[in-house]
Amino acid sequence: MTDRSSSILIADDEENIRFVLQRVLQREGYVVDTAVNGRDALNKLQQRSYDLLLLDLQMEPVSGMELFQTIRELDKNIVVVILTAHGSMDSAIEALRLGAFDYLLKPASPDLIRSRVREGLTEQRKRQRRRRLQQQIEMLQQTLSELEAEELSTAPPVDGRFLQSGGLLIDQRRQTAALHGRILNLTTTEFNLLNCLVRRAPEPVSAQELVQCAAGYKAPLPEARELVKWHIHQLRRKIEENPSRPQYIKTIRHKGYLWSA
Repeated sequence: MTDRSSSILIADDEENIRFVLQRVLQREGYVVDTAVNGRDALNKLQQRSYDLLLLDLQMEPVSGMELFQTIRELDKNIVVVILTAHGSMDSAIEALRLGAFDYLLKPASPDLIRSRVREGLTEQRKRQRRRRLQQQIEMLQQTLSELEAEELSTAPPVDGRFLQSGGLLIDQRRQTAALHGRILNLTTTEFNLLNCLVRRAPEPVSAQELVQCAAGYKAPLPEARELVKWHIHQLRRKIEENPSRPQYIKTIRHKGYLWSA
């Protein structure tokens, strides 16, 4: 089904190519504009936003590749489909590497044009939905952080519910943790490991003690080391700015791991 609100810009310096593409896509119900060269396309992209751009690489005085690189800075949301001849395939592949959605070899059949455009617009809608969801998640995380801070400041600690170490705040009742106001997306095992490390700081905790604390059973040392190594690796990815050079969860040779706030 065609999304009639979708807008498309065709940038090609060959009049017959523009005519065919515009005719095919308008019949599908899309809103279609054309640009006779790269400079014309750039002017139109600066005046309004488009969902999809069909871009010829071989144009003068502004080449399609130059325009493509400018577009990446101007509008990161637009989907770009490259129009190319066999002689410019290297440039098309380079454009794909830099983020173009796909390419069409000229001359392309109407069915292939419709198919590529439909797939590109589907990808564009997925990107928009992903961005909206990310924005909603960030708003929810901010709200949760504000609620946690409000609870901490207005109510006294109950039964040691909250545990704080530097910028880390652990709510043991809800089994949640926030680092400098950012909610950490932890599994139950990761939360238990973090809780154990913070409670024992500044003393290191052995792998066997961490397994006992996080999973509730005693494991042989080799098994404990492997289990903890994996979970610590995942935990560092969620906490550390640079997991390869950890600031918070440090490895203490022959002793285990240490929480350092």
